[in-house]
Amino acid sequence: MRRFLSAIAFLVALVVVLAAAGCGQRFERASGEPPTPNDLAADALQALEDKGSAHFVADLTTGPVAESTGASFTVHLEGDASATAVDADGSVSFGAFTVNGRVLVGEDAFWVQVMEQWYSDNSGIRTAVEAARAQHEGRVWNELATPEGLRRNFGELFEGKVTEGPTVDGVATWKFEGKFDAAGVGALAKRLGAAPNTPAQELFGKVAEASKLVLVVGQEDHLPRRLEVSVHLAPNELRQLQESGYSSTDGAENFVSTLELSDFGKAVEYEPPADAKPLDQLFDDLFPGFE
Repeated sequence: MRRFLSAIAFLVALVVVLAAAGCGQRFERASGEPPTPNDLAADALQALEDKGSAHFVADLTTGPVAESTGASFTVHLEGDASATAVDADGSVSFGAFTVNGRVLVGEDAFWVQVMEQWYSDNSGIRTAVEAARAQHEGRVWNELATPEGLRRNFGELFEGKVTEGPTVDGVATWKFEGKFDAAGVGALAKRLGAAPNTPAQELFGKVAEASKLVLVVGQEDHLPRRLEVSVHLAPNELRQLQESGYSSTDGAENFVSTLELSDFGKAVEYEPPADAKPLDQLFDDLFPGFE
């Protein structure tokens, strides 16, 4: 059940990005000159906010590592998202078990359809945005979820470079490829009043070395076309992370997540289902008699 709800959170993260309050500006540069990583990320978020919506294809796959006998967990979602609405079809798989369905998200509620039955909860986009804005008195939001925040901090959080990217839907792109910068992430966390202790910083250093971030952005329109984030730790490093004693890492797994965006700027509308059960009943309906 926790993994299923994590899939919903993965989708809501996209909505939070679309709902960010854009107040920045783009920096002009000479034609053909690659932007800095900071400007690439900031301009992409600003352009996405200006358009207000996008069609998306999102995929998340976690574990197992090659030497593991565990089952992989995958999420696939495809649909349309704006700052006020989401309509997406998707699937969640764990090993051989797969659930297909549909997700609708509004400003004050969301609905999940599984096996023709709808389930609902009174937490929508507004709740997600308010929760994100409230972290550390709004400083996390201001530093990470706004164009100007990305312009200040992207180069500190990630190390890498911008090069000529692939042509996507006939559009020339720039591509940033890099990884987390453990020291930069630690420094930002310290400024936000959440400095990790030495063991935690060492563990994250290993994660950072095993991470990969790819961001593909249109050269002329600045719109983000693809975002990929992954972590591939060696089996012994993954076990060390899982056995570290930190509650946030005891279930750690390698993962690959991708988000592809297209068809920007169209209205997103949906009809709320009228016969939804409470979300709490979903697990009982999927696994009757299981305790």
